[in-house]
Amino acid sequence: MINTIARVHSLGLVPSHLVGHPTWRPATPGHQPDTFIVAHAERKTVLVIDDENLIADSVAEILNRNGYDAIARYNSTAAIQTIHDERCPDIVVADVIMPGIDGIQLAKAVRSLRPDARIFLFSGNAATLSLLHQASAEGYSFNVLAKPVHPVRLLQALQT
Repeated sequence: MINTIARVHSLGLVPSHLVGHPTWRPATPGHQPDTFIVAHAERKTVLVIDDENLIADSVAEILNRNGYDAIARYNSTAAIQTIHDERCPDIVVADVIMPGIDGIQLAKAVRSLRPDARIFLFSGNAATLSLLHQASAEGYSFNVLAKPVHPVRLLQALQT
């Protein structure tokens, strides 16, 4: 079981520290912790896919520091291969606009391979709306987060 310490003030829950985590250290006076911890009895596996390596790696690192087992992949083909070979993720977080197989096509493939996986798409591209409308006409519905997504917003979305 992962334990957390959370501070609450007038704005609500603020970032927390993970107790017992190898990288945990107390905050110095005046320093706000940079993590928002999710308490899980069981760590969920998250597959993060973005063709921008820095974004995929950063999102995976944020999730790993906050109670998830996250792995980054940099294209949809590698993500699908990971699902087949290595892991069956509980959650998929994918960019929509990527070369080759876009995030919506990936989400459809994930839905067929892992129907119980939660899927979150994120995008800052206006073309996403037409792709989502087309997917909706085909009977698909996906959670969409605006990019750039704030880490606290991402963590809150994954909790719901």
